[in-house]
Amino acid sequence: MADELIEKGKDLADKAEDFFSETVNKAKNSETFVKISGIMGKVEDFIEAKSDEFQSGDIGSRFDAAKVKAEDQANDLLKKVKDAGLKIGDQVDDALDSIKGGRKKTGNQDGAGI
Repeated sequence: MADELIEKGKDLADKAEDFFSETVNKAKNSETFVKISGIMGKVEDFIEAKSDEFQSGDIGSRFDAAKVKAEDQANDLLKKVKDAGLKIGDQVDDALDSIKGGRKKTGNQDGAGI
């Protein structure tokens, strides 16, 4: 009976990991994210046009750096959300394993990046 409960708990932990991964993927493919990406594309075009207008390479490089930083921050945030979900699932798995009898920790079952 206890083994069945532990296995059900492990299944729930696995489903939680899958949920976080799917949620991140859905967010990346959502209409809002697509719209924001489109807006960012327009902003990028605007920035590139304005940077061409200025003869100073310094201003254009600042705009490019800001654009790259914003993209990196968005990707980093999505990765952190996914990693947090995977970590929670692993911790539940480990806790259930220790209750069951101390089986070896498995670590992250889905090591894929964003």
